[in-house]
Amino acid sequence: MTATWEELAARVAAVLAAAHPGWRGALMPVGRGLEAGVFRADLEPFGAVAIKAPWRRFPGGSYGPEVDCRELLRQEHALASWAGRLGVPVPAPVALHEADEQDCLISGYVEDDGSEPDAAAVGRLLRVLHEAPPPDLVPAAHGGFATVGGMIADRIARRIESLETLMGERLPRGHLDPAMLGDALPDGRRSLLHMDLRPVNLRCRDGRIVAVFDWSNAVIGDPAFELARMHESGTLTDAVLDAYGTRDWSAHLPEIARIAYHLDAALLLAIVFRIGDPDPDRAARATARVRELLATPPAGARPTPLSG
Repeated sequence: MTATWEELAARVAAVLAAAHPGWRGALMPVGRGLEAGVFRADLEPFGAVAIKAPWRRFPGGSYGPEVDCRELLRQEHALASWAGRLGVPVPAPVALHEADEQDCLISGYVEDDGSEPDAAAVGRLLRVLHEAPPPDLVPAAHGGFATVGGMIADRIARRIESLETLMGERLPRGHLDPAMLGDALPDGRRSLLHMDLRPVNLRCRDGRIVAVFDWSNAVIGDPAFELARMHESGTLTDAVLDAYGTRDWSAHLPEIARIAYHLDAALLLAIVFRIGDPDPDRAARATARVRELLATPPAGARPTPLSG
């Protein structure tokens, strides 16, 4: 069962009091995700900080029994430091506290004005991330698989099963056998992919991105995998791609990879809009998209993005 804000705040306050003697401040909830809550606090000598604290260390459920939120916090701490060295705007890492009662990731708090990110700024950010040599780590989302293809194949199979359970019916597989995808998908380029560059994970001022955070979903793989995710969610606009440097981002993909990249994203949306952020209309559209991708598409067909 997920903790309440009050329970989480009490655990975080105990960690802060032990790690930072003399701290007697208040914790203000400022963000809520599926795996963690985020508080704002004042912490000497750092000033205003953001404190990310998992509701539970092992959330289970749709995350799978193997997901350890402690590892996700360690990953976010490491990737924020890596991205900062590239010039990507990230909250300054302050501390990572690990305790049996509660883990906490503390970063500098970044103020924003509530504006949406400028499309060109998103495109430039993607280009910086995708052109840089990836960091020397194996992201948690890889799940121990030796290849990105193996991870994607396993994730598609699990997501199909999860969606079928939620729907109470079996989806037609058409020609696509998820068990065969691992060998069929090429390794492609290797770049660090954030995989969740939504406005909720960006801080902006006048449309300028001043902070990027939440690297829990990051993977190392072909940039087309991230762009396909954005395409399915309707955020990959021409303005983003023009700043990124090309609109022809999927031309190099074998047909099987194109289908798999889009299917992985459509399955995620179909599940999220049922249990994470319930929206029956969007869930229905995402599910229809899943059915379309599971069927045999005409050769050379272009995907149609979902929109909000």
